[in-house]
Amino acid sequence: MKPLDKLALAQIERRLESLRKVSQLTSIKPGWINFMRTAFGLSLAKLAKKAKVSAATMQHTERRESEGRVTLETMHKIANAMGCKFIYAFVPENKIDKILWDQARKKAALLIKEADVHMALEDQQVSESFKIRVEQLADSLLKKGDIW
Repeated sequence: MKPLDKLALAQIERRLESLRKVSQLTSIKPGWINFMRTAFGLSLAKLAKKAKVSAATMQHTERRESEGRVTLETMHKIANAMGCKFIYAFVPENKIDKILWDQARKKAALLIKEADVHMALEDQQVSESFKIRVEQLADSLLKKGDIW
């Protein structure tokens, strides 16, 4: 897969930066359904009625969410019943270019180690330092989009 250009990466990174700021606030116990239902003053039975499910199903859904075992479809349905929008995202902990470089270096180091084993078996020595070779190969792999 071809790597994204710098402009596309910058646009993605701007969007992710906003998400990184709020990602620390996204973990709510006992879960978002219970949190928002309580905030709205909705009983379990009333929310169940709005979502067109039984109270037992709603209780089960709240428990499954707190266990991390609820479907996205269910979360959308419950959010809509409360007049909310359900959102989810993948938020990388580091900037994308750092993740890409780290992965490229990891793959390059592995490939060079494998090549060095073969070179040693053939009694050939490489004069350039390992680190320099890793950086050069990582750069090449990144340009090709072949880091994974």
